[in-house]
Amino acid sequence: MTDESEKDTMEVKRLRFDKNMDSNRKLLYKIVQLVCVFVLGIILFNIFQLVEIIQGTGRVINYTGIIRGGTQQLVKLETNGIPRDDLIVYLDGILEGLQIGRGQYNLDKLDDIPYQEKLAGLNAYWNDLQTEIMSYRGDPGNREKLIQMSETYFEMANDVVGTAEFYQEQKTKILTTLEQIMVILLGVLIIISLQQAITEIHLTRKNKELAAAAYFDKSTGLPGRLSCEERIWTPLDLKEGPYCMVMFDLNNLKWVNDSYGHSEGDRLIKAFADILYRLTNDHVFVGRYGGDEFIMIVKRYSQKKIEQLLQEIQLQTTQYNEKSEKLKIHYAVGYDYNGNSLQQMLEKADEKMYVNKKEIKDRQNVNSQIMI
Repeated sequence: MTDESEKDTMEVKRLRFDKNMDSNRKLLYKIVQLVCVFVLGIILFNIFQLVEIIQGTGRVINYTGIIRGGTQQLVKLETNGIPRDDLIVYLDGILEGLQIGRGQYNLDKLDDIPYQEKLAGLNAYWNDLQTEIMSYRGDPGNREKLIQMSETYFEMANDVVGTAEFYQEQKTKILTTLEQIMVILLGVLIIISLQQAITEIHLTRKNKELAAAAYFDKSTGLPGRLSCEERIWTPLDLKEGPYCMVMFDLNNLKWVNDSYGHSEGDRLIKAFADILYRLTNDHVFVGRYGGDEFIMIVKRYSQKKIEQLLQEIQLQTTQYNEKSEKLKIHYAVGYDYNGNSLQQMLEKADEKMYVNKKEIKDRQNVNSQIMI
């Protein structure tokens, strides 16, 4: 294999490595995206619950405030000789709803121990206050005590409101934190989406470069080994026949590489590739099959026209050699015509090419002995 061929192979390997890296990066992005989406789902679920809790706590605070003000109003009316049993029933209903949850006022039962403890104390004192109200109705002499108890109840209700507000504040802080985390995760998803798009572009470019490197020989510009294999293993279209498979092999290339360097060997390969390329058309395919091997697949040519094509190649090679002062192109050739498959024709053309190579070598040996 020449230096150029080695460079092409290394280029393909590099492109494949880069492609694998991009594929791994793409997989990692997908995993991170799935994790982010999963975490976002959990956060959104908790946010919805927190919003509902905060809204429910707001209703609790409002109705606790109603109890606070309603009790003050109730005592004021009672001390002015205006009994309000309906207001007592109303306040009873609110307190019951706050303790057990829902009820006729659709109130939430806050899941907070300090609040529940203070609410229980408020309810117990409410019962004492009602007893005192009933006692006042029978004996207005305890007016000061009733007013004092209402003031105490107001302070207790105020404390319950403050506890509920603190609970709401804590939930709001958690909600704010979750919203911040959600914003961060959304930012991560946006960044990953952009990176994924960039990786997708790189991957597409690498695929194109890899396809170009794999299917085309960079040093000669001819279709490479994969392109040749693809043609060879494609079933014959009998309507396009007859077919001919031609195999070329440059002679003494190893000697040229060893004696003059791989750059000179590559120059000969490129020169011969140019000769073959100039003869390509819709019916003639030429590709570099290996380091110094080329194939030509011809269709719709008669055998006589095939011979003329080979003569043209020999003529152009001779013209090149006459102009070249240093190194000459020498090659062996073999072909098989109108076979059953390109694979079989390739094997036969390869065998004939090696026979031709041996004949050339034998002639060279005979000429060398005559000169001696």
